[in-house]
This record gives sequence, C-alpha cells and structure tokens, in this order.
Amino acid sequence: MCLWVENHNMGNSIVEIKLSICIPTYNRSRFIGETLESIISQASDNVEIVIVDGASTDNTAQVVSWYQRKFKNLSYFCSEKNMGVDQDMAKTIEFARGQYCWMLSDDDLLKPGAIKTILKEIESGHEIYLCNITACSLRMIPYREMSWLSTKIKDRVFNLADPEEFKTYCANANSIGALFSYMSSIVLRRQEWKITGFDQEFQATAYALASSLISFTKRKCRLKYLINSLVLWRGDNESFQPPGGLVKRFFLDFDGYLKLADKYFKQDGDLRKSFLKVMTREHPWYTIVHAVSLIDDQQLWLQFRNRLIAFGYSPVMIELCRFFSRNKGLVAIAVLLKRKLIRSGIYLWLNKRKSK
Repeated sequence: MCLWVENHNMGNSIVEIKLSICIPTYNRSRFIGETLESIISQASDNVEIVIVDGASTDNTAQVVSWYQRKFKNLSYFCSEKNMGVDQDMAKTIEFARGQYCWMLSDDDLLKPGAIKTILKEIESGHEIYLCNITACSLRMIPYREMSWLSTKIKDRVFNLADPEEFKTYCANANSIGALFSYMSSIVLRRQEWKITGFDQEFQATAYALASSLISFTKRKCRLKYLINSLVLWRGDNESFQPPGGLVKRFFLDFDGYLKLADKYFKQDGDLRKSFLKVMTREHPWYTIVHAVSLIDDQQLWLQFRNRLIAFGYSPVMIELCRFFSRNKGLVAIAVLLKRKLIRSGIYLWLNKRKSK
C-alpha cells in the first residue's frame, strides 16, 4: 500500500500557479508515466501537477516518484483506502493551487501545445473551458475526432446561466461530453468550484464533478467551447467499466443524468427535456441495439426501456431496437466489424471526410 506523500519542493516556488493538472489515479502504473511525460514535456513554471491516488496496489507510487525528481511542481497524495473516483477528483481540486484546474484521466495524453493553448485561453477569465478530444486505441493510435457540439459550432462562449442559451447549447450537443461526462476535456475555475465543492449526493455515481459544474449555471457560468482537440483519449481500456459491462455502463449514464436533471432542472420542464435529449445523441439506435442484445432478463429489459423513454427515445425506435437485438449473432458480427474498421484507420478517414 502506498503512503501519503507530496513533493515538498513545491512550497519553495515563488511563481504563481495559473494551471493545475489534476489527476485522480488507481493502479495505472502501466499508463501514468506516459501521461505525465505528455504534461512535463510542455509545462512551464506556472503549471503544477496534482495526483490523488486511491490506494493503488501496483507500483504507481514508484512511477510518480521518478517524475517528481524530473518536475518540481508535481504533488502526489496517496490515501490509505480507496474512496472512489468521485472523491479523488474532488481531492485533486482541493489540493490544487492554480487559478484553473484541468481535469485529466490517468491514461490520457495532452497533445503538444495543449498547455500553451489553455494558458492563453484562461486569461479571459471564464468559469469553464471545454475542448474536444481525439479517440485512440489502447496503443494510442488515433481513430476518431470527437466533437462535443455540432461541427457548425466554432470557438464560442456560451452563458449557461441563461436558460435559453443553455437550451441552445443542449440542442447543439452531440454527446454528454458537452455536459461534463468526460473529465479530460474540462478546465474549470477553482474558486468557482469551491463555492459548491464536492457534492456528496453524487458520491459513487461517477457524476459528482458534473454536478458541481452544473451548479455553476445557478450562479455564473460562462463556458468557452474550443473546437480543437487538445487531448488524446485512450480507448479500449476497460478499467472504468462497472461490474456487468456495457449494460451497467448505460445504466450508470442514465441514472447519473436523470439524477442531475431532477436536481437542477426540475422547475424548468423545457430545459430538463433539452438536457436529457442529449443522451439520445450520445447513444444512437445502433448502440442501443448492441446494449439490448446483451439483456436476457425481462425485468432488466423493462428497466432499460423505462430509462430510454425518460430520455426521449421514440417508443417505436425502442421496439425496433428490441427486434433487431434478438439476432445476437448478427449484432456481434456488426460490433466486431466496427472494431476492425477502427483499428484499420478507415474509421478515422471516414470521420475526417464527414467533418469537412
């Protein structure tokens, strides 16, 4: 078990920290070194790295220790027991000293020049900055450019504290990544986060950070959307999948966003509907077919169906998905073919043509 340690050289720094790269981690010694290298190779003195380790049992501490000797502004905190990713994310922000915090997964990489871009952006003082990402294979071979908003939307500031502008934002969202489901794309103003802090109500939901960020909309929330991809996302990594695989992952998303909608938009039916509708773009019909093909229990199917209806999926579409899902062999072949296309690079080429 790792110990609670930090880089004590940090206290001697006289340079004001503008940006904290915040990394919650657990048993990622295989990947975290590459993540840290992508940061340190471009970090300046006004950037720090804050890592909170949820009691890793591998050699994560040793890997981080090596990078502490290489980069003085790296602080590492390792707890005595695993408290879950929601709490670890919050701890990284609590320990941070920067004006802004860039949340980063422990197996993702920052693209060259990403930190310089964000340091320039945060001079405008908005509450949230949201960048796009490049999806990669486990070996970090790019296969898809991800855009949280419609490709018609370029760099733009949204005032999400204005309900009408929030509806416009949701109407242009391609993915729940636009609604803070993907932490590596998020840069937040630390002082604004501290007003709400860690939302205990969302502990163990995977959406405590999203809850804190959505709480900004009830006060002041200028979000700068950056169309460029600044992060390489490592896909094919099953460590975040909950027990039960794909179906449980769907329920995690469904239950998390229903809970968010009930907490923040219960009094505005139109805004709540717009917020939930984003899920139907996150999971189009063919992903629903795949998930439903894995459900054999009738009670579980009814629960799944009820969630789909709550998000605004058409009852007709739901029944068609149920019908097509019964041919499990065909669904499995379709999923396999898509994975082969992804690995071949054809998928990236097709997505680039689509985005033009």
